[in-house]
This record gives sequence, structure tokens and C-alpha cells, in this order.
Amino acid sequence: MMKVYRKKRQHSKPTFPKVTLHQLDWLEWISIGLCIWFWFYPHPYKLVFGLVLSLPIIGLIINGLSKPNLASLVSITNQKGEEKYDLADFIEFPGLIIFIRVLIDYEFESFFSILKVGTISFLLLLVILGTTHKLVHKTNPNIVLIYLTVVGNIAIYSYAATYGINCVFDNSIPKIYQAKVINKSISSGRRSTTYYFRVEPWGHHRDAENISITKTQYNETEIGQTVSIDFKEGLLNIPWYYIE
Repeated sequence: MMKVYRKKRQHSKPTFPKVTLHQLDWLEWISIGLCIWFWFYPHPYKLVFGLVLSLPIIGLIINGLSKPNLASLVSITNQKGEEKYDLADFIEFPGLIIFIRVLIDYEFESFFSILKVGTISFLLLLVILGTTHKLVHKTNPNIVLIYLTVVGNIAIYSYAATYGINCVFDNSIPKIYQAKVINKSISSGRRSTTYYFRVEPWGHHRDAENISITKTQYNETEIGQTVSIDFKEGLLNIPWYYIE
């Protein structure tokens, strides 16, 4: 009697290839270069800001030409038993650099005004993201972290870009207030130094406050001198101000 041997079917778990974003290496290098330029020497300010601002949108559109999976924006590697997540530089770097740069360069009047307009920008970018990329496959073991990484960085970029556009391209006529400098201070970090004047109450600001200024202003102005504070309405109706 002939014996029949049947091979047992082996059920393997689906595998997900590592995404390295090699096709957009050129854009990532451009992103790194422009972000370094904007961070260390932001001149001409409007031009460099505009270039850095456009990088995530250009990257999403180019990367999305073939309608890839959203996971294509995140590189996942395993180092010493730990998974490392690396978001595409054309999204991560511009968002972080714009966020830090505008917080240093511009004083905003109300956080809630940024939140309202920034949320609209955030939703518009999610629409762009959704129309250019497919959703992450449900069986992908990294689905939660991929969404958190991508959407989280898109949110940072959206709110920072909104505030930046509001201030950088604001051509409104400022209201000018006079205030006395009551103290000066310097805040030093590993990669940057920020200079501040503490000024007496001015306009509708009823308390003394710190306002960031340039190194030149810090060196040329003494405590007790009066400075001019320009208050502007903002291109997107987000009020902001600065010391002349």
C-alpha cells in the first residue's frame, strides 16, 4: 500500500519591508541644508522661510505620486533589539526648525488665536496626506507608532507654519507703544542664546514681561531706557509684537 505524505502548510506572519526613502534622498538633503541655513543665518528671512515652509508639502506630493502606504514616510530599523523610528526629514526638520525659530523671533498675543487658525491648517494638511497616501495596513505591528509619528509631526508643522506665515508676511501698520526697560537677561542653551528685555506694563499688557530681542539691541540698550514696541494685527488675524 502506497503511503501519501502531505506537507503541512506553514502559516507565516506578514512581513513589512524596511522603508529607507532612498528615492527622496535628494529632497532630504535639501531639507537638511535649508533648515541649517534658516536656523543659523535666517537671511533673507522671507525667502528662506518660504523655502523651508514649502518642503513638507512638496515632499508629500512627490512621495505620494504613486499613492504609497503612509508607512513609506517612516523608516523602521532594529538596533540592539530596539526599534528605531525615523520620519522623513522633509517633514520632521522643517516643522521643528520653524516651530523653534518663530517662537524665538516673534511674540504672540494669544495662544488660543494660534490654536484656532492652526487647526484649520492642520486639517488641510491631513486632507493632502490622505489624498496622496494610503492608510497603514491594519496588520502592520507598528501601525500606532507610525500614525503618531506622522500625524504628530504634521501637527507641529501646521501650527508653527501658521504662526510663521501670520508674522513673516504681515504688512499691517503697527500700533507703537513706549515702555521702559526694567531688566535684561540672557538664556543660553546648547545650540542657541536668546536675549531678553523685561519691560514695564504697556498698552493693554498690565504686567511686566520679557520680550526677546537681538544681541545688538541687548548690547546697545541700558536698563532704564525707553524702547518702542510695535503691535501688529497679523496676516491671519493673530496679533503679535516686537521691540524696534
